[in-house]
Amino acid sequence: MITSKNMLYNLYIGANNTTGKVEKEKAIKLISKTFEGLTLTNASGYWQGKPEKSIVISIETEKKELVLKVAKELTIELKQDAVGVAKIGKMDFIA
Repeated sequence: MITSKNMLYNLYIGANNTTGKVEKEKAIKLISKTFEGLTLTNASGYWQGKPEKSIVISIETEKKELVLKVAKELTIELKQDAVGVAKIGKMDFIA
């Protein structure tokens, strides 16, 4: 096992408020400017009681401030009311 000081963060991103579409490629491009890797999971979300396609992006890092900065950028660039950020916990790797 390889231990790490890094934490796992999930970013919850819904559909664009204008187009109603999830902009995966745009999100990946924006996040990749700051982080080397990510995991993207397709999801179904609900906003104001209505279902919408969503994605969850997981990032492993020790730099919480960068995660929050990227979340704010995503909110603006993807025309979101908000992007959810959850700190999941410490992440270890099994090699």
